[in-house]
Amino acid sequence: MIQLHIESKKKPEIYRKLLLPKNSSFSMLDEIILLIFDLDVSDYFDFEIVKKDGRVSKKKICFLPKNDTDLDTDEELVDEWLRKSGDEAIAHVIDNSESFTIRLESYEELPSNSETPLCIAGAGNIHTGKMDNIDLEEINELIREDEEANSFLESLEPDYLTLLELTNELKKLKPWQYLKDDEVVAIHFEDVDYKVLVSVMGAGGEEFGLMIFDMELGYNSLAKILYEKNLSSDFYFGLNALTVNFVDREELDTADYLLIKDCGLSYRGKKNWIQFRSYLEGTHSERPNYLEVELLIDVISRMINITEARKAGWEYPQLAEHQYPTFKVQMDGELQEIYILQINMAKPTYECYEEISMFEKAKYKKKPKSALQLEYDLFYMPFGVEMEETDRTVYPIAGMLIERGSNLVIEHEMFPMPKTPPIAQGMLWAFLQGLEVRPSKIFVSKELRPMLQPLAKIIGVELVESELPGIRDVREFMKTMPMDLFEE
Repeated sequence: MIQLHIESKKKPEIYRKLLLPKNSSFSMLDEIILLIFDLDVSDYFDFEIVKKDGRVSKKKICFLPKNDTDLDTDEELVDEWLRKSGDEAIAHVIDNSESFTIRLESYEELPSNSETPLCIAGAGNIHTGKMDNIDLEEINELIREDEEANSFLESLEPDYLTLLELTNELKKLKPWQYLKDDEVVAIHFEDVDYKVLVSVMGAGGEEFGLMIFDMELGYNSLAKILYEKNLSSDFYFGLNALTVNFVDREELDTADYLLIKDCGLSYRGKKNWIQFRSYLEGTHSERPNYLEVELLIDVISRMINITEARKAGWEYPQLAEHQYPTFKVQMDGELQEIYILQINMAKPTYECYEEISMFEKAKYKKKPKSALQLEYDLFYMPFGVEMEETDRTVYPIAGMLIERGSNLVIEHEMFPMPKTPPIAQGMLWAFLQGLEVRPSKIFVSKELRPMLQPLAKIIGVELVESELPGIRDVREFMKTMPMDLFEE
């Protein structure tokens, strides 16, 4: 077993000591940290190695496969990175709400059948910042339940027959004749206090179906669709949603067609064949899993009720931005009580996630200032790679630094992870340290500028918001390049 000390960076007193089985993956560690600190299960981490083999790294090692040019590798294991006592990593929650220092303390010889992680000590409440006593037994019970639940869910077959039959009933009602795609409704399942937002596609007469957004994980995707005029070309790579689509027969994948046939069903006509998709940021869309199918069954049942209510005379109200009529599903299953849901969109705040020493800052500022103008961006590659740690195909992100005007690529790097502020900052800082001069300006996208501004302020770089025509041209050229060139 590996003994780790995991400590909140914002509240240094708050920590947990964890025994983790050897050969444990970083994805397991990600899940366990959420459990032992009682964090939102929809969160996940970026890991950075800051001390390895007993030595402080000259620069943070972003979490990578063994060979960073080969993304199709086995999943990274904690004990292959944290090998000597004192080795450290930093885990950043993806929404930047928390960061943790993870330090390897020792290896513990325990019986070989010890396969479940174990919390052996800790102090403090991450939500209140107070030094409350923690209940180790309660934490370990959560870990055991999570292990058992994951094993159980993996063995369950989704109820696609029920889902297909309900979806066909919804299709017969033609909800797009009664709700426009911007007339979004919310459904509140009272028994589990869970909300989703649903947009009906088809009022324009082209694409027909539903888009379903989880309130926490998917609302940013929905808000961009509703309120941003020009979505970036990367938008669908970062989408978090479930979709129900009514398509033509030739638009179905073979697997979708076989699913329908295996359920003993068939459809006729244009836009009548049913297809389901689960979108998760940074990955290829997949068919929904067991839990997602259960959610879709509940949502589609309620959308049948809501469509019928609309046919019977319910009017969609006049609302301000980020307000939605909400149908509350009572604990007895009855759909009643409409109220207006107000979602408060807080402006995101960012910090400098790079720990830049005074020496590093001074060294950078000693570089001669030049007239060099650069473009920098972080974007998803248009091809997918297979990863052992996930059953989804992953779209890697690429960071690129080019000379504005000549479109000369100065630096580029590729990572198999979501696009996040720490990664955006870390990659830019690594690129700038590799230059012999300081650029006069760096042109960045509207999306990246606020993420990069804290770093730019510290190192004295001027950021200019731009459409990035140079990077756009390079990306268009990259689409024509053979895949094997990226792997060299």
